[in-house]
Amino acid sequence: MKNTNGKPPEEVKAAISHLVEAAGAEGEPDSYAGKRLSTRFADGMRLEVSLDPKSPKGSWAVFMHNVSDGGFAFWSKQKLPARTPLYVREFSDDESAAWVGATVQHCSTGIRGFLVGAAFDRPATVNAAR
Repeated sequence: MKNTNGKPPEEVKAAISHLVEAAGAEGEPDSYAGKRLSTRFADGMRLEVSLDPKSPKGSWAVFMHNVSDGGFAFWSKQKLPARTPLYVREFSDDESAAWVGATVQHCSTGIRGFLVGAAFDRPATVNAAR
């Protein structure tokens, strides 16, 4: 498993669960279940995204569009091609949240910039570089 800081998979799953639970507490569940295996929640939570979490200037703030156990979508001013690896964490002033690995699945132009959909890495990865 690509796990750059030795965090056990349970901690990575906990970080993903925290994002989903926080969005579920504040946001709305998606009424369309379709092919999804888990409930997707819409929420405008502030996130931090990075292509290189080891670089202090390698991250930028985004707003979540939705999240589920399998992945998330966010609004970004930066266009990201499909298959781009990235890391995400909940935004915090003290930068204490762990980075969770994901891969861009799609990126489309929208009113708020680019709507980027990403799948959490399976097996999940985490990086606490900062």
